[in-house]
Amino acid sequence: MFRSMLRGLLTHKLRLALSALAVILGTMFISAAFVAGDTFSQGFTALFSTVNRDIDVEVTAKDTTPGGQQQQFGSPTALLDQKDVDTVSKVDGVEKVTPGVFSAGARVIGTDGKVIGGNGPPQQGIAWQNDDPLIQLRQGRPPAADNEIAINQGLAETGGFSLGGTADVITLQPRTPYKIVGIFGFPGDRPSLAGETTVAFTLAQAQLVLLNAPGMFTSIDATAAAGVSDTVLRDRIAAALPNEVVRTGAQVAEEQQSATSSFVNILKTGLVVFALIGMFTGAFLIFNTFSMLVAQRTRELALYRSFGASRGQVNRSVLAESVLLGLAASIVGLGLGILVGYILNKALQSFIDASLPVSGVVVRAYAVISTLLVGTAFTVVAALIPALRASRVPPIAAMREAVTPDKPLTRLTIAGAVILAAGALLLGLGVGHVGNPPKWLTLGIGSALCFLGVALLAPIISRPLTTAAGKAFAWSAPGQIGARNTGRNPRRTAVTAAALMIGVALATGAGVFAQSAKAGISNAFERDVNAQLAVTTSFSNGPGAAAGFPPQLEQTMAALPGVRTAVALRGDTVNLNGSDRFVQAGDAQAASTIFNLQPVAGNVRQLNPGEALLDQDTANALHVGVGNTVTMRTARGQPVGLDVVGIFKPNQAISSSLISSADAGGFRSPFAQSGFVQVDSDSQVPQVRAELDKLFADNPEVTVNDQSQLIDQANNFVDILLGIVNTLLALTIIVAVLGVVNTLLLSVFERTRELGLIRAVGMSRSQVARMITVESVLISVFGAALGIVIGVGLGVSIVAALGDEFLSLTVPWTYLVITLALAVLAGAIAAVLPAIRAARLNVLQAIAYE
Repeated sequence: MFRSMLRGLLTHKLRLALSALAVILGTMFISAAFVAGDTFSQGFTALFSTVNRDIDVEVTAKDTTPGGQQQQFGSPTALLDQKDVDTVSKVDGVEKVTPGVFSAGARVIGTDGKVIGGNGPPQQGIAWQNDDPLIQLRQGRPPAADNEIAINQGLAETGGFSLGGTADVITLQPRTPYKIVGIFGFPGDRPSLAGETTVAFTLAQAQLVLLNAPGMFTSIDATAAAGVSDTVLRDRIAAALPNEVVRTGAQVAEEQQSATSSFVNILKTGLVVFALIGMFTGAFLIFNTFSMLVAQRTRELALYRSFGASRGQVNRSVLAESVLLGLAASIVGLGLGILVGYILNKALQSFIDASLPVSGVVVRAYAVISTLLVGTAFTVVAALIPALRASRVPPIAAMREAVTPDKPLTRLTIAGAVILAAGALLLGLGVGHVGNPPKWLTLGIGSALCFLGVALLAPIISRPLTTAAGKAFAWSAPGQIGARNTGRNPRRTAVTAAALMIGVALATGAGVFAQSAKAGISNAFERDVNAQLAVTTSFSNGPGAAAGFPPQLEQTMAALPGVRTAVALRGDTVNLNGSDRFVQAGDAQAASTIFNLQPVAGNVRQLNPGEALLDQDTANALHVGVGNTVTMRTARGQPVGLDVVGIFKPNQAISSSLISSADAGGFRSPFAQSGFVQVDSDSQVPQVRAELDKLFADNPEVTVNDQSQLIDQANNFVDILLGIVNTLLALTIIVAVLGVVNTLLLSVFERTRELGLIRAVGMSRSQVARMITVESVLISVFGAALGIVIGVGLGVSIVAALGDEFLSLTVPWTYLVITLALAVLAGAIAAVLPAIRAARLNVLQAIAYE
């Protein structure tokens, strides 16, 4: 049986090629995700090991303020002082103490007037340390005056800066010119560690412009004396400073690596999920392939039975073929995935504009084993039912070429209807938030059951739907025959269409969600914002490094001719009564006018120091009302008691809490991050906008936009996310189209004699090709139609379940029409190879074919 199994594989290698290709594509994506993620992660591991290799023990302040822990790469929250430095220096076993200042947010302005690096790698600032082994001075000298800086070589090369020149830098202080007195690099002749830009100030200047906290430090590095291990020194320092965070250099590197691992794991998980969706789609292709091969090999399998082979042997023979097919395809997919993973890793580094210290690729054992297991398992499971069918073929009936009639669809239809009803019920429960399970779990299970239910119902509805769609081709004989061929094997048509249904349904659901998000964003701006112009700032490296503008400019904006009201909002994450919340500070009266704040209790009015406005959701969550006091703990300040003087309806355009600017002294950034301007009349908008452009001309991080531009920016972001999802779903669509090609090719093999006969009675080659094309198009349209129906239902359910004001249920009809048109095109493309093969059949040989 083993030799016959090998012979079967070799005999049908061309017919199995497309099934193998589906497995190859899926396993390629899986292995590429693992390889790219592990290589990317290894690069950061090497980077952080380099950064921390000369640190024995590092001390940082314990962060008991919002967020719960120090940011690894942003602006630090809690700080250390000189007393802490003195305490560490007195610990037994400490040879040297080096206090340091580090923070993200030192942005250098290039010659083009824009911030160098933009939204790429960190733009960080440090205090120069003469004995830092990580920093190697390449040119010039260290900064000695407050108006002097040293920059890393990568920044100098990117910005075209040279020794003795000047560079404008934005920090927690407005744009300020500095003289470049030094250029430095890093070990290994690296101009930067990972593409970042670094500006080194004097210690006093760094404390001022990076921390807004003179005399404070972000860390203290301690070097152990001879004979003292880093762990022993860590424990001694921890005993001396029990309220601070004390770690060895290795622990610091490990925690930094852990912080980046979350991003890498999200990336890997996302790619693997989409790869598994593609593999699941490929399972339909494999199922069809083995089903048709078993049907075509009925006599061969019956002969094995008549020669003494048991049902189990026949079953195992077919399964063994699937094992070899899956394993061989998975090995090829693994090899291609390693190559794709290498390319993807380079693309990721290019995307974040980083150069990590890693060469080649990292291929771990789990990646190899997982890829081979998943690819083989999917293939075997997909071939299981055809293998069972093969073992049940009656030998005598098969040898007599008795045709086994298709089984009735009754049980399949009943099962599909029950499962679909159960799925619809769960979706309804998820939308209505009924029951204890999380709504995402209810929606997920309900969606899966709906997919399965429709797939089981597809055979019973395939014939009437394809017949109805086939009327579009009834004007020609090839079209009529092609439509009949599509409906004569409903199971095969349904399985092939179901593969396409999955990808189209997911893409359609994403399209409905995206369009609803766009409509919701537009409605939110129209409903909640009474300002024609907005002052927005670019993305930043954390709250303390936020781009922005001095909030005092609010008065300047309000005084411009034609301006009715203006507000500048400064925000940060704080802790309100033990709950982390994003809070904004500004003119509450102006904010009330611009954002249509509707009072629920108390008064929405100008705030005095020690007063706050909360939205209704926040008040309910904190169990407070008008007249109660909430305790606010900011990142850099002491706890402040705030009296709640008003509660307003939730508003999507502003934070859930408003406080007086006088109470924002503990915020990490002194800048306002956004501003809104209400103009007296629309005709004055161009004039006011021009004045605002002049006002912020020297700040490249600030942009003046009108409402339509803000909506467009938000919509562009949604479009980017939708494009990413559709790109990843392309694997599923490609596999589904391969399934159509595969089914038609096998159908051509199966109908060789039939095709010869219709050619013999006068059908031309072009007519045969058109007939096959009609079959392909009808299968594709059927699958796309099912996918659109399910996808719309899925998208509507998700939007209804979320019930967010930023979502306004909208069905993208144009998107759906384009999807259906693309299905027709995909069907026509999928028909090319089968149509060519069918048209080129030798008539006499086809008639004589058995």
